Amino acid sequence: MSRPVFAAANRIRASSPGALERVVEAFRGRAGRIEEQPGFLGLLVLADRGKGEVLVLSLWESREAFRAWVESDAFREAHERARARRLEGVESEGYEYEVVEASGPLFSGEK
Repeated sequence: MSRPVFAAANRIRASSPGALERVVEAFRGRAGRIEEQPGFLGLLVLADRGKGEVLVLSLWESREAFRAWVESDAFREAHERARARRLEGVESEGYEYEVVEASGPLFSGEK
């Protein structure tokens, strides 16, 4: 894996345990279009069931690669599909970060 230089995070808050599980299942059943995008390096979907939150973290070679994803037809289709699943009872906030350090086997290619 190339070292990421950009990370996009989406913090999703669910109003109930059922809403949280619908979010988790939506990510498990996603079409996987992001993996086809140039500059995409990885995706983590993290759930904190105690807090009723899901954190989605995508890693990119550049901010421009992420922006191209957000502006793509594939992005629109993926998010329309999520809306069609009626993910009610959730709210989300997006964040963008420069990656200033990444270490460990995941990033070095070592096992």
